[in-house]
Amino acid sequence: MRKDVLERAVLRALHGKELHGYAIQRELTSAGFNVEVGNLYRVLRSMEVQAQVRSRWSESHRGPRKRVYAVGPEGRRRREIMLREAIFTVLQEYADYLTAHVAPQTEDLEGTIVVVTSPFFDPVRQTVLRRISSRLVRGRLYLVKPPQVSFEYDHRKVTILDGSHVHIPIEDGSATGVIFNDIPSGAEMEQALDEATRVLDPKGWLSIATLFPTRPAEDPAPLSVYLFRLMATLFGNIPSVDPEELERRLRERFRSVHRVALADESVFNAWDLRPPRLARRSKGTVDPARPATTRPK
Repeated sequence: MRKDVLERAVLRALHGKELHGYAIQRELTSAGFNVEVGNLYRVLRSMEVQAQVRSRWSESHRGPRKRVYAVGPEGRRRREIMLREAIFTVLQEYADYLTAHVAPQTEDLEGTIVVVTSPFFDPVRQTVLRRISSRLVRGRLYLVKPPQVSFEYDHRKVTILDGSHVHIPIEDGSATGVIFNDIPSGAEMEQALDEATRVLDPKGWLSIATLFPTRPAEDPAPLSVYLFRLMATLFGNIPSVDPEELERRLRERFRSVHRVALADESVFNAWDLRPPRLARRSKGTVDPARPATTRPK
């Protein structure tokens, strides 16, 4: 067995507990690994040098004291990497299922489509972008992302721009469709929706995928709830909004709003814009705080 595979198995066996060497061997055997105890102790010594595990002597009333092992600081860091890899694998498999619900279900897309993403640009969101670009038969696709997000996508139909949900750097009324991957909460939600309706053509559509708020502690929690909590802990910066509030605000702006609930995520598709509110900036007005923009060609 490769050393790195055995090390990962040891970290899984020690998660949340202390074990002596023979107990670790039993855990590994029950998980389907055939490990000689001598080889296991050599790996444990190496892992201790690397701070993946730590050990101490434990006194016993029924025999000699035993050396017990627990996960060390480097082991905790490595477990986090393992969890990230596992979550991304699951998300990639989930992407095909989820993206079927993200954009209005037409065979082909046309016009100017704008995808706005948060700092958490996971495989599902990346798959959304690729799926939409493959369905866009005529027009242009813009990915608006935070400056700190690095994403390389070499496709003639895709233009990558730095921006945010509250600053979409394209001209008023020029977008056929806008897709928000997540949306900020609180006051920024209102700003983001105003920005989306600013750039939309009056006959355009808006699609938003957003996570539910963190739910109260449940023991045991459903798998979907647990995965959401784990993602929020590991990745951070995952916006979470009240879907009822978001739906109400969408209905203030659109005549038609359709919501699809998917585990801990809701997808909203909205179209048929209502007339602009008097308080909103009139079309064509330039905001001095906003950089000059150029109409997409």
